[in-house]
Amino acid sequence: MPSFTLLRRLLRFAALTVLAIAAGCATVPPPTLPAAAPVEAFHLVGRVSVRYGDDGFSGSLDWHHAPARDEVLILSPLGQGVAQLVRNGDGVTLTTSDQQVYRAADAESLTEQVLGWRLPLSGLPQWVQARPVAGRAAEVRRDANGLVVRLSQDGWRVEYLDYKAFAAGALPSRVFMDSADLRLKLVIDEWRAE
Repeated sequence: MPSFTLLRRLLRFAALTVLAIAAGCATVPPPTLPAAAPVEAFHLVGRVSVRYGDDGFSGSLDWHHAPARDEVLILSPLGQGVAQLVRNGDGVTLTTSDQQVYRAADAESLTEQVLGWRLPLSGLPQWVQARPVAGRAAEVRRDANGLVVRLSQDGWRVEYLDYKAFAAGALPSRVFMDSADLRLKLVIDEWRAE
């Protein structure tokens, strides 16, 4: 029969072994990224997936934004231009791949008319920076680090699934948006202030 001292040593060893295994399995939280300061002008490159009703589209996006101008190029998965949207002081134009040109006062109604789904361009420059549009009612939910995880505004629910360190700081890299029967997912690969 083992001695009492030996039994205590075996129990202590077993307890330390269990603690060591548990510590090895513990997940270490990712380092906290500093939130990026808001920028007025930026260039964003990413991938977009859209579901509207029973239809859908996926491709890529190349977007230059400034307060007075937006230029959004929507590309097919093979890199061919599907549509180019330009917003300036004269309104919004959308040029399709077959060079048809459409005009409207706002991007939302124009994209719905031509593409079948509404691109919420009036709020998108702030939403892709995890910020609500100033002066409009919004609900914002943050995580323990202060990063926005959900934003609701103008009938849209915007969820921030991941952040990435870009030159400007921590910015959303995966954004999921939905409104009524429209679901839009944006994966941001490149981001820079202009």
